[in-house]
Amino acid sequence: MSTYFEYTGNTIQERFEEFDNKNPLVWNLFKQQVQKAISRGKKKLSAKTILGFIRWNLTLATTGDEFKINDIFTSRYSRKYINQFPEHKEVFELRNLRS
Repeated sequence: MSTYFEYTGNTIQERFEEFDNKNPLVWNLFKQQVQKAISRGKKKLSAKTILGFIRWNLTLATTGDEFKINDIFTSRYSRKYINQFPEHKEVFELRNLRS
């Protein structure tokens, strides 16, 4: 089985950063939904659910690959949120990155 890097020539992090730079709306919506949930008393959240909500409810003019918001970026968005808002580090359960 080939790795993501062998298949695409990029790491997942490189692809995420490229997508994130080209599509700041996704990050803004992600932050908005997390902050909304926290303000309503939610202690644990699913980044996958939030990205699914964004996909389902909004028509996004994203650029990049065919998946619009690739599932491989889910953990990167939760980590980015925790890095920017460390006071909410408990809101997402993180696993070790494999790549």
